[in-house]
Amino acid sequence: MKISKRAFLTAWNNQRLVRGALQSAHVRYNHPNYEDFLQEGILLYAELLSQSRGLPRTEVDRRSFRKIVWRTIDQLRKNQRQETQELGQDLASVSQLMSWDNYLTLEHELVRMAPIERIIFFKHLVLKQPVNSLVVETGLSRVQLQRIKRSLVIRLRNVLEN
Repeated sequence: MKISKRAFLTAWNNQRLVRGALQSAHVRYNHPNYEDFLQEGILLYAELLSQSRGLPRTEVDRRSFRKIVWRTIDQLRKNQRQETQELGQDLASVSQLMSWDNYLTLEHELVRMAPIERIIFFKHLVLKQPVNSLVVETGLSRVQLQRIKRSLVIRLRNVLEN
């Protein structure tokens, strides 16, 4: 759908509606994807402004608000599903780590791990604590912990395969 320049500028100038919709969807400004959701919301708002030229502005704003909220919630659910599937794959690879054949290899690798990697390995991968509980304990963001976990799992997988 083409978005007119006027509709985009109107949406850009009325970011308050989009920010309110994001807040209603429980996406705060410190969310790692907040800026992405804001841009998508502005584009969606501009698209709806272009589509419904005959409707009163208040009706368009009301519909836009609802649509931004629902699309944001759908995107959050999609991201959560993907993270859950990735976690399942990571846990499956960790189950391989627990075999006795790999015990000595892991023992040598534990010595080389950074302290935060040890915390992630023991508390998240072995004891299966959620990453959100580690956020409070370590003081790092969830995104940083996910990146460290992903690199740790890849490194351990490579070590065990060799």
